[in-house]
Amino acid sequence: MQVKPRVKRRPVGLTSLIDVIFLLLLFFMLASSFTRYQSLDVSSGGQGGGADFKPAYLRIHTSEKIDLNGMPLTKPDMAGKFAELTDKDNMVVAIWSGPEASVQDVVDVMSAARQSGLKTVLVTGK
Repeated sequence: MQVKPRVKRRPVGLTSLIDVIFLLLLFFMLASSFTRYQSLDVSSGGQGGGADFKPAYLRIHTSEKIDLNGMPLTKPDMAGKFAELTDKDNMVVAIWSGPEASVQDVVDVMSAARQSGLKTVLVTGK
């Protein structure tokens, strides 16, 4: 009877596995973002049964051309005009952005409206 010699097995090398895990860890750490984004609450200007008040209508044509209820408005004057709206019963402003307006312009106006105490900010498309 012949006895087969035992085959010595080489131990599994963990060096390459550790390298891969380290690279994955490094990738996910660099790819993730730990900043906190600010959110703005927005109500949609959809169809409804009607309202017993008319909201203020703010149109953003460009970053320099903004009007509130048909009257020209500048960004420094927004806080004062929005404060006048908060004194009235209808604390609602409907924002319409034109094709030349950037997203940052709309966000600036929405942020100013929220800071002045307006309860509802509607964003309309047409």
